[in-house]
Amino acid sequence: MAKKRKKNKMPYLIAAAMSVLAAASVGLFFYSGGFHPAPAAPKETVTEAPAVPSVTSEGFVQTRTPADCPLMATDLPNVYVAANPYGLFRFYSYTDAGFVNIPDVQEKEITVTCSHQKIPTKLYYIEQDGAKTGYGLFMTTLYEDDVRLYNYAFFHMTDMPQSYGKGDALLLVDFDEDDFAREDKTYSEVFSLNLSNGKTELLTSENGRTVDNLARMRTDWAQLNDALLRFGGEKLYLSGRNYQLDSTTADIIYNADTSRTKPTWVASGLYKKYLYCDGEKLYYVKQTDSGFDTYCMDGERTETKIGSFEGSVDDYLFRGDYMLQKNTLALTRISTGESKDKSKEIMTSSYALGNPTYFSVSPDGTKLVILFDGETQQAALVNLAAANGEKVYELVQQEGLFTTSCDQCVWLSDDMFLTTAETTDAYETLVWKF
Repeated sequence: MAKKRKKNKMPYLIAAAMSVLAAASVGLFFYSGGFHPAPAAPKETVTEAPAVPSVTSEGFVQTRTPADCPLMATDLPNVYVAANPYGLFRFYSYTDAGFVNIPDVQEKEITVTCSHQKIPTKLYYIEQDGAKTGYGLFMTTLYEDDVRLYNYAFFHMTDMPQSYGKGDALLLVDFDEDDFAREDKTYSEVFSLNLSNGKTELLTSENGRTVDNLARMRTDWAQLNDALLRFGGEKLYLSGRNYQLDSTTADIIYNADTSRTKPTWVASGLYKKYLYCDGEKLYYVKQTDSGFDTYCMDGERTETKIGSFEGSVDDYLFRGDYMLQKNTLALTRISTGESKDKSKEIMTSSYALGNPTYFSVSPDGTKLVILFDGETQQAALVNLAAANGEKVYELVQQEGLFTTSCDQCVWLSDDMFLTTAETTDAYETLVWKF
Protein backbone atom coordinates (compact mmCIF):
# COMPACT_ATOMS: atom_id res chain seq x y z
CA MET A 1 0.00 0.00 0.00
CA ALA A 2 1.37 3.42 -0.89
CA LYS A 3 2.01 5.76 1.97
CA LYS A 4 -0.93 7.87 3.07
CA ARG A 5 -1.09 11.34 1.70
CA LYS A 6 -2.59 14.42 3.27
CA LYS A 7 -5.64 16.00 1.76
CA ASN A 8 -4.66 18.96 -0.34
CA LYS A 9 -6.06 22.26 -1.47
CA MET A 10 -5.66 23.12 -5.14
CA PRO A 11 -2.35 25.02 -5.16
CA TYR A 12 -1.78 28.17 -7.13
CA LEU A 13 0.43 26.24 -9.58
CA ILE A 14 -2.51 24.05 -10.53
CA ALA A 15 -4.82 27.04 -10.80
CA ALA A 16 -2.32 28.69 -13.15
CA ALA A 17 -1.95 25.49 -15.13
CA MET A 18 -5.71 25.28 -15.50
CA SER A 19 -5.84 28.77 -16.93
CA VAL A 20 -3.20 27.85 -19.48
CA LEU A 21 -5.12 24.70 -20.32
CA ALA A 22 -8.33 26.62 -20.94
CA ALA A 23 -6.54 29.08 -23.21
CA ALA A 24 -4.69 26.35 -25.11
CA SER A 25 -7.81 24.19 -25.66
CA VAL A 26 -5.80 21.14 -24.70
CA GLY A 27 -7.51 21.66 -21.39
CA LEU A 28 -7.66 19.44 -18.40
CA PHE A 29 -10.97 18.95 -16.66
CA PHE A 30 -10.19 18.06 -13.05
CA TYR A 31 -12.52 16.46 -10.53
CA SER A 32 -11.79 14.82 -7.23
CA GLY A 33 -14.27 12.83 -5.16
CA GLY A 34 -13.35 11.43 -1.76
CA PHE A 35 -13.25 7.69 -1.21
CA HIS A 36 -13.24 6.27 2.29
CA PRO A 37 -11.21 3.07 2.57
CA ALA A 38 -11.83 0.77 5.51
CA PRO A 39 -10.12 -2.27 6.94
CA ALA A 40 -11.73 -5.63 6.33
CA ALA A 41 -14.94 -5.95 8.33
CA PRO A 42 -17.15 -8.85 9.38
CA LYS A 43 -19.45 -10.11 6.66
CA GLU A 44 -22.62 -8.96 8.40
CA THR A 45 -21.55 -5.28 8.28
CA VAL A 46 -21.85 -5.24 4.48
CA THR A 47 -25.23 -3.66 3.97
CA GLU A 48 -25.03 -0.79 1.49
CA ALA A 49 -23.61 -0.16 -1.96
CA PRO A 50 -20.80 2.40 -2.21
CA ALA A 51 -21.59 5.94 -3.25
CA VAL A 52 -20.28 7.03 -6.64
CA PRO A 53 -18.67 10.28 -7.75
CA SER A 54 -20.72 12.57 -9.97
CA VAL A 55 -18.94 14.83 -12.44
CA THR A 56 -19.69 18.52 -12.72
CA SER A 57 -18.48 20.73 -15.55
CA GLU A 58 -18.29 24.13 -13.90
CA GLY A 59 -14.93 25.17 -15.26
CA PHE A 60 -11.91 23.70 -13.54
CA VAL A 61 -13.44 23.36 -10.10
CA GLN A 62 -12.25 20.70 -7.71
CA THR A 63 -15.17 19.10 -5.88
CA ARG A 64 -15.48 16.10 -3.57
CA THR A 65 -18.21 13.49 -3.23
CA PRO A 66 -18.01 10.76 -0.56
CA ALA A 67 -17.59 7.16 -1.76
CA ASP A 68 -16.10 3.95 -0.44
CA CYS A 69 -13.69 2.60 -3.01
CA PRO A 70 -11.92 2.95 -6.38
CA LEU A 71 -13.54 2.18 -9.71
CA MET A 72 -12.17 -0.37 -12.19
CA ALA A 73 -12.95 -1.06 -15.83
CA THR A 74 -14.75 -4.35 -16.60
CA ASP A 75 -14.97 -6.66 -19.63
CA LEU A 76 -18.07 -4.81 -20.84
CA PRO A 77 -17.94 -1.47 -22.69
CA ASN A 78 -18.72 1.57 -20.53
CA VAL A 79 -19.24 -0.59 -17.44
CA TYR A 80 -17.21 0.05 -14.28
CA VAL A 81 -17.16 -1.76 -10.96
CA ALA A 82 -16.51 -0.36 -7.50
CA ALA A 83 -13.67 -2.33 -5.89
CA ASN A 84 -15.15 -2.60 -2.42
CA PRO A 85 -12.83 -4.09 0.26
CA TYR A 86 -15.94 -5.47 2.03
CA GLY A 87 -16.64 -7.72 -0.96
CA LEU A 88 -19.80 -5.89 -2.07
CA PHE A 89 -19.52 -5.10 -5.80
CA ARG A 90 -21.71 -2.59 -7.64
CA PHE A 91 -21.66 -1.61 -11.31
CA TYR A 92 -21.88 1.79 -13.02
CA SER A 93 -21.96 3.30 -16.49
CA TYR A 94 -20.57 6.71 -17.39
CA THR A 95 -22.76 9.40 -18.95
CA ASP A 96 -22.61 13.16 -19.41
CA ALA A 97 -24.24 13.39 -15.97
CA GLY A 98 -21.53 11.29 -14.34
CA PHE A 99 -21.54 7.71 -13.07
CA VAL A 100 -24.94 6.02 -13.06
CA ASN A 101 -25.78 2.94 -11.04
CA ILE A 102 -26.58 -0.17 -13.14
CA PRO A 103 -29.58 -2.05 -11.66
CA ASP A 104 -30.38 -5.74 -11.94
CA VAL A 105 -27.19 -6.98 -10.35
CA GLN A 106 -27.48 -10.72 -9.72
CA GLU A 107 -25.87 -12.62 -6.84
CA LYS A 108 -24.70 -16.20 -6.45
CA GLU A 109 -23.07 -17.94 -3.48
CA ILE A 110 -20.30 -20.18 -4.79
CA THR A 111 -17.40 -22.25 -3.44
CA VAL A 112 -14.19 -23.33 -5.16
CA THR A 113 -11.62 -25.88 -4.01
CA CYS A 114 -7.96 -24.80 -4.14
CA SER A 115 -5.18 -26.89 -2.53
CA HIS A 116 -7.93 -29.01 -0.93
CA GLN A 117 -9.32 -25.89 0.76
CA LYS A 118 -12.93 -24.84 0.14
CA ILE A 119 -13.04 -21.08 -0.46
CA PRO A 120 -16.47 -19.37 -0.44
CA THR A 121 -17.55 -16.06 -1.92
CA LYS A 122 -20.64 -14.16 -3.01
CA LEU A 123 -20.45 -13.40 -6.71
CA TYR A 124 -22.04 -10.17 -8.02
CA TYR A 125 -22.61 -10.16 -11.78
CA ILE A 126 -24.50 -8.49 -14.60
CA GLU A 127 -25.44 -9.46 -18.15
CA GLN A 128 -25.62 -7.06 -21.10
CA ASP A 129 -26.33 -8.00 -24.71
CA GLY A 130 -25.54 -11.65 -24.00
CA ALA A 131 -22.20 -10.92 -22.29
CA LYS A 132 -21.48 -11.42 -18.58
CA THR A 133 -19.06 -10.01 -16.04
CA GLY A 134 -18.90 -10.52 -12.28
CA TYR A 135 -16.73 -10.21 -9.18
CA GLY A 136 -16.37 -11.69 -5.72
CA LEU A 137 -13.97 -11.46 -2.80
CA PHE A 138 -12.87 -13.82 -0.05
CA MET A 139 -11.01 -12.64 3.05
CA THR A 140 -10.72 -14.47 6.33
CA THR A 141 -12.13 -11.37 8.06
CA LEU A 142 -15.29 -11.57 5.93
CA TYR A 143 -16.10 -15.25 6.30
CA GLU A 144 -16.20 -17.65 9.23
CA ASP A 145 -15.25 -20.65 7.08
CA ASP A 146 -12.13 -22.52 8.14
CA VAL A 147 -9.74 -21.68 5.26
CA ARG A 148 -6.17 -22.12 6.43
CA LEU A 149 -3.92 -21.75 3.39
CA TYR A 150 -5.50 -18.62 1.90
CA ASN A 151 -6.46 -15.35 3.57
CA TYR A 152 -7.42 -13.56 0.33
CA ALA A 153 -8.93 -14.49 -3.03
CA PHE A 154 -10.28 -12.21 -5.78
CA PHE A 155 -12.87 -13.75 -8.13
CA HIS A 156 -13.64 -12.60 -11.66
CA MET A 157 -16.37 -14.15 -13.81
CA THR A 158 -16.39 -13.67 -17.58
CA ASP A 159 -17.84 -15.34 -20.67
CA MET A 160 -16.61 -18.88 -21.32
CA PRO A 161 -14.36 -19.10 -24.41
CA GLN A 162 -15.58 -22.00 -26.51
CA SER A 163 -12.36 -24.03 -26.35
CA TYR A 164 -11.66 -23.70 -22.62
CA GLY A 165 -14.54 -25.75 -21.29
CA LYS A 166 -18.26 -26.16 -20.74
CA GLY A 167 -20.38 -24.08 -18.41
CA ASP A 168 -22.19 -20.78 -18.31
CA ALA A 169 -19.08 -18.80 -17.46
CA LEU A 170 -15.35 -18.85 -16.80
CA LEU A 171 -14.37 -18.18 -13.18
CA LEU A 172 -10.88 -16.82 -12.50
CA VAL A 173 -9.19 -16.55 -9.08
CA ASP A 174 -6.24 -14.36 -8.05
CA PHE A 175 -4.52 -14.69 -4.65
CA ASP A 176 -2.28 -11.59 -4.77
CA GLU A 177 -3.78 -9.05 -2.37
CA ASP A 178 -1.56 -6.27 -3.76
CA ASP A 179 -3.41 -6.58 -7.09
CA PHE A 180 -6.87 -5.94 -5.61
CA ALA A 181 -7.58 -2.64 -7.41
CA ARG A 182 -5.09 -2.98 -10.26
CA GLU A 183 -5.76 -3.67 -13.92
CA ASP A 184 -4.26 -6.56 -15.92
CA LYS A 185 -4.45 -9.20 -13.23
CA THR A 186 -2.98 -12.67 -13.77
CA TYR A 187 -5.31 -15.35 -12.43
CA SER A 188 -3.87 -18.44 -10.77
CA GLU A 189 -6.88 -20.79 -10.77
CA VAL A 190 -9.39 -21.36 -13.58
CA PHE A 191 -12.85 -22.89 -13.15
CA SER A 192 -16.01 -23.39 -15.15
CA LEU A 193 -19.16 -22.08 -13.45
CA ASN A 194 -22.75 -23.22 -13.74
CA LEU A 195 -24.78 -20.16 -12.80
CA SER A 196 -28.01 -22.08 -12.26
CA ASN A 197 -26.67 -24.18 -9.38
CA GLY A 198 -23.38 -22.45 -8.49
CA LYS A 199 -21.33 -25.56 -9.25
CA THR A 200 -17.66 -24.97 -10.15
CA GLU A 201 -15.17 -27.30 -11.81
CA LEU A 202 -11.39 -26.88 -12.06
CA LEU A 203 -10.29 -26.61 -15.70
CA THR A 204 -6.58 -27.26 -15.19
CA SER A 205 -4.96 -30.46 -14.02
CA GLU A 206 -3.06 -30.76 -10.75
CA ASN A 207 -1.11 -33.75 -12.07
CA GLY A 208 2.57 -33.18 -11.33
CA ARG A 209 1.83 -29.85 -9.69
CA THR A 210 4.23 -28.98 -6.88
CA VAL A 211 3.63 -26.91 -3.75
CA ASP A 212 5.00 -23.52 -2.81
CA ASN A 213 6.63 -22.32 0.40
CA LEU A 214 3.17 -21.77 1.95
CA ALA A 215 2.21 -25.43 1.43
CA ARG A 216 -0.25 -24.47 -1.33
CA MET A 217 -0.32 -25.74 -4.89
CA ARG A 218 1.94 -23.45 -6.94
CA THR A 219 -0.09 -20.48 -8.08
CA ASP A 220 2.01 -20.00 -11.24
CA TRP A 221 1.31 -23.47 -12.66
CA ALA A 222 -1.34 -22.54 -15.26
CA GLN A 223 -2.41 -18.89 -15.27
CA LEU A 224 -4.75 -16.82 -17.41
CA ASN A 225 -4.99 -13.12 -18.20
CA ASP A 226 -7.07 -10.95 -20.51
CA ALA A 227 -4.63 -11.21 -23.43
CA LEU A 228 -4.80 -15.01 -23.57
CA LEU A 229 -8.58 -14.98 -23.32
CA ARG A 230 -8.80 -12.61 -26.29
CA PHE A 231 -6.48 -14.75 -28.40
CA GLY A 232 -8.93 -16.79 -30.43
CA GLY A 233 -10.22 -19.01 -27.63
CA GLU A 234 -7.13 -21.24 -27.64
CA LYS A 235 -6.48 -23.33 -24.54
CA LEU A 236 -3.32 -21.40 -23.74
CA TYR A 237 -1.96 -20.63 -20.28
CA LEU A 238 0.97 -18.78 -18.73
CA SER A 239 3.17 -21.04 -16.64
CA GLY A 240 6.17 -20.53 -14.37
CA ARG A 241 6.64 -24.23 -13.64
CA ASN A 242 10.11 -24.28 -15.28
CA TYR A 243 11.37 -21.45 -13.07
CA GLN A 244 11.97 -20.65 -9.41
CA LEU A 245 9.01 -19.59 -7.28
CA ASP A 246 10.09 -15.94 -7.19
CA SER A 247 10.86 -15.73 -10.91
CA THR A 248 9.01 -13.22 -13.08
CA THR A 249 9.77 -15.21 -16.25
CA ALA A 250 7.03 -17.39 -17.74
CA ASP A 251 6.23 -19.67 -20.68
CA ILE A 252 3.10 -20.03 -22.80
CA ILE A 253 1.76 -23.57 -22.73
CA TYR A 254 -1.03 -25.36 -24.58
CA ASN A 255 -3.06 -27.77 -22.48
CA ALA A 256 -5.66 -29.44 -24.68
CA ASP A 257 -6.03 -32.39 -22.30
CA THR A 258 -6.01 -31.24 -18.68
CA SER A 259 -5.37 -34.80 -17.48
CA ARG A 260 -1.90 -34.73 -19.02
CA THR A 261 1.02 -34.07 -16.69
CA LYS A 262 3.07 -32.15 -19.25
CA PRO A 263 1.39 -29.80 -21.73
CA THR A 264 2.90 -28.54 -24.99
CA TRP A 265 5.31 -25.60 -24.74
CA VAL A 266 4.34 -22.88 -27.22
CA ALA A 267 6.71 -20.02 -26.28
CA SER A 268 9.37 -19.75 -23.58
CA GLY A 269 11.15 -17.06 -21.57
CA LEU A 270 8.55 -14.28 -21.51
CA TYR A 271 9.63 -11.21 -19.54
CA LYS A 272 7.50 -10.42 -16.46
CA LYS A 273 4.50 -12.27 -17.92
CA TYR A 274 3.80 -9.26 -20.16
CA LEU A 275 1.29 -10.15 -22.90
CA TYR A 276 -0.80 -8.07 -25.28
CA CYS A 277 -3.40 -9.29 -27.79
CA ASP A 278 -4.82 -7.17 -30.62
CA GLY A 279 -7.50 -9.76 -31.37
CA GLU A 280 -5.40 -11.65 -33.92
CA LYS A 281 -1.88 -11.89 -32.52
CA LEU A 282 -0.14 -12.15 -29.16
CA TYR A 283 2.78 -9.84 -28.37
CA TYR A 284 5.47 -10.40 -25.74
CA VAL A 285 9.08 -9.65 -24.78
CA LYS A 286 12.16 -11.82 -24.19
CA GLN A 287 15.44 -10.74 -22.63
CA THR A 288 18.74 -11.15 -24.48
CA ASP A 289 22.38 -10.79 -23.40
CA SER A 290 22.46 -7.17 -24.58
CA GLY A 291 18.85 -6.10 -24.17
CA PHE A 292 15.55 -7.60 -25.28
CA ASP A 293 13.54 -8.64 -28.34
CA THR A 294 9.84 -8.16 -29.07
CA TYR A 295 7.80 -11.01 -30.58
CA CYS A 296 4.37 -11.82 -31.91
CA MET A 297 2.53 -15.13 -32.33
CA ASP A 298 -0.27 -15.71 -34.84
CA GLY A 299 -3.24 -18.04 -34.66
CA GLU A 300 -1.15 -20.91 -36.03
CA ARG A 301 1.23 -20.44 -33.09
CA THR A 302 4.02 -19.26 -35.39
CA GLU A 303 6.44 -17.01 -33.49
CA THR A 304 7.98 -14.01 -35.27
CA LYS A 305 10.56 -11.56 -33.93
CA ILE A 306 9.48 -7.95 -34.43
CA GLY A 307 12.41 -5.89 -33.14
CA SER A 308 15.58 -5.85 -31.03
CA PHE A 309 16.51 -3.25 -28.41
CA GLU A 310 19.77 -2.57 -26.58
CA GLY A 311 20.01 -1.81 -22.88
CA SER A 312 18.30 -3.10 -19.78
CA VAL A 313 14.71 -4.24 -20.23
CA ASP A 314 14.09 -3.03 -16.67
CA ASP A 315 14.47 0.54 -17.98
CA TYR A 316 11.14 0.13 -19.78
CA LEU A 317 7.50 0.05 -18.75
CA PHE A 318 5.17 -2.18 -20.78
CA ARG A 319 1.43 -1.65 -21.07
CA GLY A 320 -0.93 -2.72 -23.80
CA ASP A 321 0.63 -2.27 -27.24
CA TYR A 322 3.27 0.20 -26.01
CA MET A 323 6.52 0.43 -24.12
CA LEU A 324 7.97 3.56 -22.47
CA GLN A 325 11.68 4.14 -21.88
CA LYS A 326 11.77 5.40 -18.29
CA ASN A 327 14.91 7.54 -18.67
CA THR A 328 14.16 9.23 -22.02
CA LEU A 329 10.32 8.92 -22.02
CA ALA A 330 10.49 7.60 -25.60
CA LEU A 331 7.27 5.75 -26.53
CA THR A 332 7.25 2.81 -28.97
CA ARG A 333 4.31 0.85 -30.32
CA ILE A 334 5.28 -2.80 -29.94
CA SER A 335 3.16 -4.36 -32.71
CA THR A 336 4.55 -2.07 -35.41
CA GLY A 337 7.82 -0.74 -34.00
CA GLU A 338 6.49 2.77 -34.67
CA SER A 339 7.92 5.57 -32.53
CA LYS A 340 5.43 8.06 -31.10
CA ASP A 341 8.18 9.99 -29.41
CA LYS A 342 7.31 13.36 -27.88
CA SER A 343 9.99 12.96 -25.20
CA LYS A 344 12.07 16.00 -26.19
CA GLU A 345 9.16 18.35 -25.58
CA ILE A 346 8.30 16.73 -22.25
CA MET A 347 11.91 16.68 -21.01
CA THR A 348 12.28 20.43 -21.64
CA SER A 349 9.74 21.11 -18.91
CA SER A 350 10.77 23.46 -16.12
CA TYR A 351 9.61 20.80 -13.66
CA ALA A 352 12.12 18.17 -12.56
CA LEU A 353 10.51 14.95 -13.77
CA GLY A 354 11.05 11.92 -11.57
CA ASN A 355 11.08 8.25 -12.43
CA PRO A 356 7.81 7.28 -14.17
CA THR A 357 5.89 4.51 -12.42
CA TYR A 358 2.98 4.14 -14.83
CA PHE A 359 1.82 5.17 -18.29
CA SER A 360 -1.25 4.60 -20.43
CA VAL A 361 -2.25 5.36 -24.02
CA SER A 362 -5.83 6.25 -24.93
CA PRO A 363 -7.96 3.71 -26.83
CA ASP A 364 -7.55 5.66 -30.10
CA GLY A 365 -3.77 5.96 -29.64
CA THR A 366 -3.69 9.78 -29.69
CA LYS A 367 -3.23 10.60 -25.98
CA LEU A 368 -0.54 9.57 -23.51
CA VAL A 369 -0.58 9.82 -19.72
CA ILE A 370 2.65 9.38 -17.71
CA LEU A 371 2.53 9.31 -13.90
CA PHE A 372 5.61 10.13 -11.82
CA ASP A 373 5.71 9.13 -8.16
CA GLY A 374 7.49 11.05 -5.43
CA GLU A 375 6.86 13.30 -2.46
CA THR A 376 5.19 15.62 -4.94
CA GLN A 377 3.63 13.61 -7.74
CA GLN A 378 3.49 14.64 -11.39
CA ALA A 379 1.33 13.75 -14.36
CA ALA A 380 2.33 14.45 -17.96
CA LEU A 381 -0.63 14.62 -20.36
CA VAL A 382 0.70 14.30 -23.90
CA ASN A 383 -1.06 14.95 -27.23
CA LEU A 384 0.55 12.34 -29.52
CA ALA A 385 -1.34 13.70 -32.51
CA ALA A 386 -0.08 17.27 -32.07
CA ALA A 387 0.84 18.91 -35.38
CA ASN A 388 3.47 21.62 -35.88
CA GLY A 389 2.77 24.57 -33.63
CA GLU A 390 0.25 22.74 -31.46
CA LYS A 391 0.84 22.31 -27.75
CA VAL A 392 2.25 18.84 -27.06
CA TYR A 393 1.83 18.38 -23.32
CA GLU A 394 0.63 19.71 -20.00
CA LEU A 395 2.40 18.85 -16.77
CA VAL A 396 0.55 18.83 -13.45
CA GLN A 397 2.59 18.78 -10.24
CA GLN A 398 0.73 18.16 -7.00
CA GLU A 399 0.51 15.84 -4.01
CA GLY A 400 -2.03 13.05 -4.23
CA LEU A 401 -2.53 12.59 -7.97
CA PHE A 402 -2.61 8.79 -7.75
CA THR A 403 -1.76 5.86 -5.51
CA THR A 404 0.44 2.97 -6.57
CA SER A 405 -1.87 0.52 -4.77
CA CYS A 406 -4.44 1.33 -7.49
CA ASP A 407 -2.02 1.25 -10.41
CA GLN A 408 -4.21 2.30 -13.30
CA CYS A 409 -5.74 4.92 -15.54
CA VAL A 410 -9.33 4.08 -16.39
CA TRP A 411 -10.23 5.52 -19.80
CA LEU A 412 -13.81 6.77 -19.92
CA SER A 413 -13.43 7.89 -23.55
CA ASP A 414 -10.62 8.70 -25.99
CA ASP A 415 -9.92 11.97 -24.18
CA MET A 416 -11.13 11.38 -20.60
CA PHE A 417 -9.68 9.15 -17.88
CA LEU A 418 -9.66 8.76 -14.12
CA THR A 419 -6.99 8.04 -11.53
CA THR A 420 -7.31 7.17 -7.85
CA ALA A 421 -5.35 8.91 -5.10
CA GLU A 422 -5.08 8.12 -1.40
CA THR A 423 -5.12 10.52 1.55
CA THR A 424 -4.78 9.98 5.28
CA ASP A 425 -8.42 8.98 5.70
CA ALA A 426 -9.91 8.67 2.22
CA TYR A 427 -9.47 7.82 -1.41
CA GLU A 428 -9.98 10.46 -4.09
CA THR A 429 -11.05 9.90 -7.66
CA LEU A 430 -9.63 12.40 -10.15
CA VAL A 431 -11.34 12.64 -13.53
CA TRP A 432 -9.21 14.29 -16.23
CA LYS A 433 -10.03 15.49 -19.72
CA PHE A 434 -7.64 16.52 -22.50
